[in-house]
Amino acid sequence: MFMIELKTPFEFIEELIVTIEKTRKRKKLRQQDLCDLAGLSIATYQKFIYQKKISLISLVQVLYALDMISNLEGLIAYDEIQSLDDIREAANKNPLPKRVRK
Repeated sequence: MFMIELKTPFEFIEELIVTIEKTRKRKKLRQQDLCDLAGLSIATYQKFIYQKKISLISLVQVLYALDMISNLEGLIAYDEIQSLDDIREAANKNPLPKRVRK
């Protein structure tokens, strides 16, 4: 039996901040340097870090500045399969190739 661990929005944001801060430090950027690259004020960035509040556009600007935009790809992907019946139908349309013994 497996268990799915769901994170609260607050926990998710905390992890996002940790990842962003680790990346910023790995790139040897000060917070001000990152803000300059992202076109944000230091107050906006620190509000994100300490109060966990940021607009979506500001977050995207930070991710672009850190070369982390691929982290958002999962958010904009659209999954065509909506139900178990859709999964079965998709599997029937594209069956796996059968193994052939020689």
